[in-house]
Amino acid sequence: MDEKTLYKKLYFARASILNRYPFFGRLLFRVKFGFAQCTTAFTDMRRIVFDPLFAEKLNAEEIMYVMIHELLHCALKHCTRGFSKQKFIYNVACDIVVNSTILEMYSVDDIVIDGESMMHLAPDGKEGRIYSAEEVYSMLMKLTPKEFMNLYGDGNVLDNHNFWDELDDTTLEDLWNNHVQEVVKSCGVGTGIPNFLARYLKEVDHNPRTNWRQILHDFIQFDRSDYDFSQPDKRYSSEFILPSFCENIEGSKVEKLWFLVDTSGSVSDDALSVAYEEIKCATEQIGNLSGMLSFFDYTVSEPQEFESFEDILSIKAIGGGGTNFAAIFKKLKEYDEQGDLPNAIIIITDGYDKFPKEEAALGVPVIWIIVDSDVIPPWGAYAYIST
Repeated sequence: MDEKTLYKKLYFARASILNRYPFFGRLLFRVKFGFAQCTTAFTDMRRIVFDPLFAEKLNAEEIMYVMIHELLHCALKHCTRGFSKQKFIYNVACDIVVNSTILEMYSVDDIVIDGESMMHLAPDGKEGRIYSAEEVYSMLMKLTPKEFMNLYGDGNVLDNHNFWDELDDTTLEDLWNNHVQEVVKSCGVGTGIPNFLARYLKEVDHNPRTNWRQILHDFIQFDRSDYDFSQPDKRYSSEFILPSFCENIEGSKVEKLWFLVDTSGSVSDDALSVAYEEIKCATEQIGNLSGMLSFFDYTVSEPQEFESFEDILSIKAIGGGGTNFAAIFKKLKEYDEQGDLPNAIIIITDGYDKFPKEEAALGVPVIWIIVDSDVIPPWGAYAYIST
């Protein structure tokens, strides 16, 4: 499998995380992806790097797990806290805490990655997530080699922590404090923020009424940026094939955004006016944007392409029946069969309908803009506006 195909595999996993766990999806905007001969995967708190052979054999769900695993190491600052500790034991302690945290998020008791069950229990038999890595490390250090082997075998560490040895702790810790606080501020309630981050919710001015255009802006800025695999990153040894990050993204055109406006009977004329204003602001904020606009009630109108807000004003709103989200994703499936999926879906609605399962989005990022109601979408990014 070539590098470009592997990157697409990572991109699909990232999109799925954005839909299912917006908190982690938005944290992924803060790191770059790459590939290197590292056996499994690693993070240096600026990148998440996969060994190409490792990434090739993992399925989509396993790739997602590894990405979230690495993000948790960064958010918990494991990478910069273990310099005075016995390296192997500390690595095991960090993975026990992280794996246990993910199991709670997934609401499962166990998970297998690449044929290995992920260790998640502290030596006392309790879940690792209730402890810090240092607390688990202290318990592990009291075990005899035989006791350790009985509990953890050879310590099936999922990823490679060797790259943590020379990290700048002050700079990177400050960086991730900022990353986490920014994402906590911008995420709405119920968007996958794990329990261990509860303290951040108390420390920052958290507002669940999210600025949705900032969500879209973050997604677009990340999606515009691409990777050039022809130029390896010179900061790493020659065995690495990490891509260089293309910085010159100004002027890039943002295409294939699918806006859908709810015109069911429960949506007022004022709400429709606000929906148009929000789309106008999005086009002005991002610039050089083109996409499609549909209206939906029980059915979805054929998407009308637009290049400017003036084009949008010429598209006549239709509808007035009941709301049916399923119709949107049925139409999306048709696009998939034609090989022409949109890059993102923005649904402006009051939310009064049964939400489909996240899998219906086919990995396409979805932003729900909830107008004049307190409905909480079960997946995808979301925000609220009022008339």
